[in-house]
Amino acid sequence: MRAIDFHCHYGGWRKKRGPEGSPESLLELLARQEVGGALIAPLMGLFSSCAEHSSENDEIVQYCARAAGRLFPAFSVNPLMGNAALDEIRRCGEAHSARVLKLHPWLQGFSVTSPEMDAVAGLCRELGIAILFHDGTPVYTHPLQIARLCRDFPGLTVIAGHAGLGDLWREAMLAAQRYPNLILCLCGPREAAMREIVSSVPPEQLCVGSDIFTSEKDEAVLWFRWRSFRAVEMSEETRRIIERDTPLRMVDG
Repeated sequence: MRAIDFHCHYGGWRKKRGPEGSPESLLELLARQEVGGALIAPLMGLFSSCAEHSSENDEIVQYCARAAGRLFPAFSVNPLMGNAALDEIRRCGEAHSARVLKLHPWLQGFSVTSPEMDAVAGLCRELGIAILFHDGTPVYTHPLQIARLCRDFPGLTVIAGHAGLGDLWREAMLAAQRYPNLILCLCGPREAAMREIVSSVPPEQLCVGSDIFTSEKDEAVLWFRWRSFRAVEMSEETRRIIERDTPLRMVDG
């Protein structure tokens, strides 16, 4: 297995529901950047207007099954839905063996410090499900707000999906240095920031993502994200851990 892109979305802004083209065409696109697989997360389910997540979650499982071992499904719920959200987490974890929950507090309109979020975090820790957050856009997705879950739920894997983006990467980096259960996905920080992160955070806490959509397949964005990361000097072992080993550990549970 070559590198894994740990931040892709199902659908796209112009076609929010479902992919255009096959999983094979997505893999061909990834292969042109020497990337062998990807985590596929929801898009429609990340909006506060979404009241029913199961259909998109199931579609993503079916999409990834057509390239099993190379495409890996993530799923979403809105914590504000209470018991319905917890039931969907259990269903996806048990019926689909899904290992990654994607949450977007800013779009979904919930606070990372809410009791509902704590209930989701506790269940995910119990089931061995990692939580991939959108981060880097205050006020709901500051990296330090997300890192609070690492403190309060030891053993829970928490992923900052943008490593603080362009402005808050230092906060994300400092939080990762403190909490070994915080993973930073290098999908947004500039090359100089990534250079400092890679030199300061263990590779077992780092992965890479592009944030591309399955229906739009924006090769320029894919190229830019991966070119920026690969311009950072590091050992081949460190590169292998970040590009492949860390993401595989999370999707394999």
